[in-house]
Amino acid sequence: MKFVAEMAAMFGAAVLAMPITAAAQDEAAQAQASASEIPPEIPTSAFASLSMLSGARLSPDGSMIAFTTMHQGSLYLTIFNAETLQFMTGARIGDKDKFNWFRWVGNDHIIFSVLLSDSRETYFFSRMMGFELSTEALQPVGLRRMAYNGDEIIHIDHDNAAVLVAMQNGLNNYPDVYRFDLNTLSAGEPDGVIVQRRDVPIVDWITDETGAVRMGVGRARGGRYFLRYRGSGEGGFDTIAETRADAENAFDYWDIRGMRAGSDTAYVLARPTGADRNALMEFDLTTGTPGAVVFQSEDADVSSVYFDDAGEPIAVGYLGDAFRRDWIDPDLRDMREALGRALPGSWVTILDWSEDRERMLILQSGPADPGALYVFTPGENHLQLFSEYRPQVPAGLLVEPTALRYDARDGTSIHAYLTLPRGRAPEGLPLIVHPHGGPYGIRDTDRYNDMVQLLANRGYAVIQPNFRGSGGFGEEFELLGNGQIGRKMQDDLDDAVAHLAAEGIVDPNRVCMIGSSYGGYAAMWGVIRNPEIYRCAVSFAGVTHFERQLNYDSDYLFGRNRGRWWDRVDGDQTNFDLDDVSPAVQVERLTRPLLLVHGEEDEIVPFSQYELMVSRAERANVAIETLTFEESGHNFTSEEDEQAYYDAIVAFLSEHNPAD
Repeated sequence: MKFVAEMAAMFGAAVLAMPITAAAQDEAAQAQASASEIPPEIPTSAFASLSMLSGARLSPDGSMIAFTTMHQGSLYLTIFNAETLQFMTGARIGDKDKFNWFRWVGNDHIIFSVLLSDSRETYFFSRMMGFELSTEALQPVGLRRMAYNGDEIIHIDHDNAAVLVAMQNGLNNYPDVYRFDLNTLSAGEPDGVIVQRRDVPIVDWITDETGAVRMGVGRARGGRYFLRYRGSGEGGFDTIAETRADAENAFDYWDIRGMRAGSDTAYVLARPTGADRNALMEFDLTTGTPGAVVFQSEDADVSSVYFDDAGEPIAVGYLGDAFRRDWIDPDLRDMREALGRALPGSWVTILDWSEDRERMLILQSGPADPGALYVFTPGENHLQLFSEYRPQVPAGLLVEPTALRYDARDGTSIHAYLTLPRGRAPEGLPLIVHPHGGPYGIRDTDRYNDMVQLLANRGYAVIQPNFRGSGGFGEEFELLGNGQIGRKMQDDLDDAVAHLAAEGIVDPNRVCMIGSSYGGYAAMWGVIRNPEIYRCAVSFAGVTHFERQLNYDSDYLFGRNRGRWWDRVDGDQTNFDLDDVSPAVQVERLTRPLLLVHGEEDEIVPFSQYELMVSRAERANVAIETLTFEESGHNFTSEEDEQAYYDAIVAFLSEHNPAD
């Protein structure tokens, strides 16, 4: 394949091997800047250099590393030898925005999911492809007739290179469970064999670690849901729990994980009685009730759990100031601590590991460290640098954000991150408010952020408020955002400016807002709603008309999820009109400079949202600056597009809110 030769030439074999006792980087060789000195400008091209790899995973035997990478505008699945760190093979996936995920299936096969649409782009549906490394065969994995969801893998059998998939044979049927053997990819598309026939009310199936189908989630008329369970992979199911979709605590204990053969105890991520944050808890499968707390954090929701091959939990992930992983398994905990000593300066995470734990992927990253990926072989005490995520960004010139809290005007405590420019006194600084996307259930953390570091390098203070509705701060705080888009959620952003101005840190007359997706909406709405606060705004892929966006989302937000999303946006206020907070409807009020940016291939916030804003602005004789990218979507697909975006922001700010 031409791609194989190109990838081999692009990656080469430049890797750094070191013993675990050595430091990961030569700090003396890095560009350093005193905190009292204004650092040199880092080129926008350094921040726009798309990472060579994303989503790295080890094969089950630890012999190979798979990840995705961009090449000439397309996304590729790429395979490297984990010992020699040499490129092996790969397969073209296509559009980055249409890629969902990939998984190893044994040591010679990978399965990945993509998002497709009908010819009119009215409906969206997921489909899977299987890739065989040894033959480079690439085949669809699915049925001739399928519903929208075509990628619900419920078990992977690595020993036999097979997957179990819950799949609807036709639009109007409930899902059966099919087994697909990927060993036949070189001969053509694999046939699906039914291992569990549909049960009329069951919409989701759950297996134990052996692949035995042990549980089903059912849906009946009137918004009723129930759990059905059996103690083995044979026989009938018993109903162990029921709820209604509109019940206050519906589905609170239904996020079931780690079902094990021969056991009636599994695990669930849920809030213990009287608590406000998710914990890892045991779950009694015979009674449908939660049991003992296995792990909880005092200040963050437990968001994920990792199991060994026997189905026992070995680690949990939770989102505090950044994503953290705590090890329940003492051996892995000790190993992570040793790696932390060997790689000082930033947070060290065991990202992935082989089944025998004889090879691991190690991630080192931090708020002011773009990150690097290492391959660790414990038996040889050997650590190899595989790739830096931003090799052209000098970490010594970056600055760490500081967590802070401020009170919104109604007394709600808001968490935020403040990044101050290096070498400038924290007095009267120009400010960029940088809200996150989502908006619900999402939050900013202290992880490295290209945009934040670029702006700080150019002399701006940057505030990232976790406004009400953000996730990770408990259910009560998230629910405060219901019905508050464009209102109290926007107040929280404005109140961040007021807080920093009161502290004397920023100049209240030199404030702009920059964001993408929901953050792009907030930026547009900020300069329309409060021109007395914001001098300018930049919106990338922002929602301009909420009712049209929600109608667009309904094409793939089915059932209770769609209804709950509308409830979140509308809240419980019957007189709330989304037009009152939609920039495209209120554009005639715009009096401040606005840079509107959008990718023409965006399928999350469609390009029609941009077109509507532009046409309404022209009709109202309101001037806005625009920038579009023909090949990019909700994310950038090329370094050239991303750099052009950064260059446009720097130029826009230099004109409308200069740092000096």
